[in-house]
Parts: sequence; structure tokens; C-alpha cells
Amino acid sequence: MSFFQGKFGKIYYQVKGEGFPVIFISGMGASHQEWFCQIPSLSKKFKVITFDNAGSGRSVHPDCEISIHEMAEDVSTLVQYLKLERVVLIGSSMGGLIAQSCLELFPKKIAGLVLSSTFEGINSHMIAVLSPLLKSRQSAKVRVKNVLPLMISEKFIREEAKIVHRYISQAEEMSAPREVLQRQVRAVLNFSPHPPRSTHKMPMLILVGAQDPITPPSLAEDLQKRYPQAQLHLFEGAKHLPHIERAQEFNDQLEQFLTHVVRGNSKL
Repeated sequence: MSFFQGKFGKIYYQVKGEGFPVIFISGMGASHQEWFCQIPSLSKKFKVITFDNAGSGRSVHPDCEISIHEMAEDVSTLVQYLKLERVVLIGSSMGGLIAQSCLELFPKKIAGLVLSSTFEGINSHMIAVLSPLLKSRQSAKVRVKNVLPLMISEKFIREEAKIVHRYISQAEEMSAPREVLQRQVRAVLNFSPHPPRSTHKMPMLILVGAQDPITPPSLAEDLQKRYPQAQLHLFEGAKHLPHIERAQEFNDQLEQFLTHVVRGNSKL
């Protein structure tokens, strides 16, 4: 297993493939395994880097509060540790907030940004969605199954049982203790985005499920107003995890975007 020293302790990471480096940043309570539908395909052409945020998976579970900015500092440390000159960041949900915070920390190293199922800053909708998690006493197993209908459509759950079973099994295996997950919830609730730097030339892609009840398309549209150069793609029928529910379409979007970024980067 591979680890680097993050702000609060050891952070687990994996590297697959060769080529232009791409870092995937997982959402709340999720581990590097969240990207099991992307790694096999994209690692054929790119250096795919996944890791567990502090408080998730095999990484350190801090016994103190942790902020989105501090999790972004771990991404910065990973970029330095792997000696990466330029990188594309792909963040899902909470990972999208971390990716946006990275713009403040090392903008010159970011060649492109993909924000999936995320938002620009806390709002009344997100407070209503997340606040109940602070009071929850559910076990990891119960929690994963209870939130599943918010993450993936009923049609996909019914028709793709094998993939759904893999997602549930991995989520249960890597799920953080309740109190650690609640620290991540508070980190999201306390997130306050800084005014964006001059990123108008940076390639960006915003992805969202058309039926996502957690981060609905309206939040993606707000995000596009913050980053007007960003392209916006909607996954019809998908909920909060289009990278699982619409994996092929999601991967096609990523590959097109990454090919564009790499081509532009080679001209620098």
C-alpha cells in the first residue's frame, strides 16, 4: 500500500497507468474505490491517481475537526509528493469543493477542472440535505442503504444489481465511523468559497445528474455562473452518482475533455 504524509497523518493513494496525470477527489465518506467505473478505462491513456480523503477509507481518521481547505492542502501535498508539473482535478460532491479550494492553493499546476455533482458554496438546500446527518445514529451499513435511493435511480438499482452490489459492498467496507463522517459534514457546512482567481482561461467541465436530489441541476447552473467558461453536461435520468449510473457516458465526457486539455497543454 502507498501512503504520503498529509496534514493530519498518513493519506492512502493509488496510481494506475501512464500519461497526463489526473487526480480523482472523492465525495463525503467515500474512498478511492468510488471510481471503480473510471479507473480501468481512463488508465489506458492517462496516469490516474486516486486517494482517500482524511477521514475516509485507509487514510487517517482525525480526532479533531477538519476543513475543506485542509483537505485541499492534502491534494497539494500529493501533487508535490508525486512531483507532478501539471494535473487535471476531477472532484465529485464534497470532492468538488476540495477541487475548487485547490484553485486557491496551486492554480498554476491545474491544467483543467471537472466538477461533478457539486456546488459553489453552502446554501439553504444543502443545509436541509446535510443537517440530518449530524444527528444520525445509524451504522455504516444502514446509512449506505438508506441513502442509496438518493444516489442512484430506482431503474439502475433494479437493472444493474451487480454494479450496485459492488458499490454498496465497497462503501460499507471503507465507510468511516459515524463521528468521523460527521466531521466531514461539518466541513462541508462550514465551506465558504473564496472569490475565484483569474481562471477564465482554465478549461472546466461541470457534470450533473438530471434527477439528482442532493445537488440538483440548478446548483450546477449556479456553478457555471461562477465559472462561465465551463461546459455543462446533464446526465438524463441519473441521480447523484453519474460516474456509476452513466459510467460510459461519464467516461466519454472525461476522455473528450482530457484530450482537449492535454492538446492545449502540449502547446505551452
